[in-house]
Amino acid sequence: MASDDPQAFFGAGRSDKDRYTNPFYNIPLQYMPQSIEGMLLWTEHLLFRNGFFKQAINRVANYFITNIVIECDDEAAKGKYQEALEVLHWRQALGVAGQNLLTFGNEFTTVNQGFTRHLTCPKCRKTTNIDKIKFTFDKGIYMSSCISKSCNYSGKFKCDDMPSRAVEDIHLVHWPAKEIKIRHEDTTGQSEFFWDIPQTYIKKVTSKNDKFFPRKTPAVIYECIQKKAMMAFNPKNFLHLKLDNPTTIRTDGKAIPPAMFMFEDFFMLQTLKRYNEVICFEDISPFRVVSMSSDPNPAVNPFLHQNGGVWAAAVDDMITEHRRDPGAYHKFPFPLNYQQLGGDASKLVPTELIEKAKHDILNALNIPVEMFEMTFQQQAAGPMLRMFENAWSTVPINYNRLLSHIGKVVGSILGLPEAKISLIPITFSDDIERKQVIGQLVSANSIARSELLKLYNFDFEDQLRKKREEERIAKDIDEEEKERDAVANIENQNIMSVLQGNQPAQAPGQGGIAQQAGAGGGTPQDALERAQQLAQQLFPLDGAQRRTELQQIKAQDQDLWASVKAQLEQMTSQAGSQGVQGAKQQAAGPTQ
Repeated sequence: MASDDPQAFFGAGRSDKDRYTNPFYNIPLQYMPQSIEGMLLWTEHLLFRNGFFKQAINRVANYFITNIVIECDDEAAKGKYQEALEVLHWRQALGVAGQNLLTFGNEFTTVNQGFTRHLTCPKCRKTTNIDKIKFTFDKGIYMSSCISKSCNYSGKFKCDDMPSRAVEDIHLVHWPAKEIKIRHEDTTGQSEFFWDIPQTYIKKVTSKNDKFFPRKTPAVIYECIQKKAMMAFNPKNFLHLKLDNPTTIRTDGKAIPPAMFMFEDFFMLQTLKRYNEVICFEDISPFRVVSMSSDPNPAVNPFLHQNGGVWAAAVDDMITEHRRDPGAYHKFPFPLNYQQLGGDASKLVPTELIEKAKHDILNALNIPVEMFEMTFQQQAAGPMLRMFENAWSTVPINYNRLLSHIGKVVGSILGLPEAKISLIPITFSDDIERKQVIGQLVSANSIARSELLKLYNFDFEDQLRKKREEERIAKDIDEEEKERDAVANIENQNIMSVLQGNQPAQAPGQGGIAQQAGAGGGTPQDALERAQQLAQQLFPLDGAQRRTELQQIKAQDQDLWASVKAQLEQMTSQAGSQGVQGAKQQAAGPTQ
């Protein structure tokens, strides 16, 4: 036996009494898949059976999704790229791609252009939108009647798909890894990719007289179904992301799922869970037993004087009564034995072994247990995250490849200039010390301000334009305020001019305004004229003097006070209108 044969180890070539069982040929080895297709199926099984595995993969996949940076010289095109990425839900797309990559080791993606389906008459060549024509459908064949008045053809129609340039019609497809077949050349790394169309899908899209799939399923798929062939992918539209494989393992272009390197750990975990399941069924609820109590005195021993069937019936009645009324009192003519068998599941459950198996799997996935359980200590978070990021550096690299691929296809569909689309590096985004250093360098005018803005996903040119726009708006508001103040000053000057021009001169030795109010009487016209005269005298006064004089007039003549107050209000309103009109004329300038 060759020395490099695993069976030659552990005394395999010696006599039977000196041989030991090969520890590598254990139970998990009997179930370990040998083909890549079997590995993918087993990984899918492990994903469904272990929720913590799914959650751990999800956290790693989403940890590296930051914000995107679109570098494009054309601002209008940049906006269209942003719109297209939002329509494609790029964050969710990256998350799904990351989960497929970390779970199955492979991610197969296409960015499909939308289309509108038309049916073409083979006789007159008239093409009609499928939504405007009646048809029957069976196994990929369209049957209809031509709608042209000059053509009476009825029979099989040709299906034509016209590409759509609408952003909302672009669709991102994540293909199941187990359905993709690869023709791979190892020495050059060249590959061709095919979709092995599953029978369940074929049956669904070829159902007779269905009205949905004949409108939405691409024509190339129907062609492949009719030819019973796999569908070849367009290399310009197809992207294969994969994790690295050990070079000694040949998998024909596909990557080995990471879970396969932990197959024995998953097997051990499942064995413990199976054992735990048995404990849950058998040992959580105790098995309760009621029996006759033995007595050493044969004269009173119930085994000798009681019928077993009658005794069992009496115990059953007692149990039934207790369930109906737990507070009831029960009588029995002799002692009973009561036992609880089992019920010690808490002592038997292998909790520590299960947790250890989970931790072994998480460590094998390069996922810190503290990160998964959200128990990070601040002192250790920085170095631990840095090690985690380096261990999974391939994830953001593949994300950037996917974004670049999406941008290339979307740009080709929409006719846009090339753009570079990528994620902000997670280390740069979260490194607090680096941000502080860059902030200090920017404050010292040692480096460009754009370096600091990049850390927070701000575009320098865009922010500069916004800042200039804010400065312009602030300047316009300041000018409006100045114009408003100037108009108000002009109004006040005009009001004062009007008031000073209408102010009556007071004769020397003449008494106060309130004293003149008492000298009156006569007709109502005389009272009105006197009120107007008093109002003209009171109007130029300041507020305090005016109120004092009005109080004195009110004390002498209530009617005269009311009339004077009404005249003052009318004069205030007129003066304001005249002032505004004068200000407008002055602001308008002299007319030609």
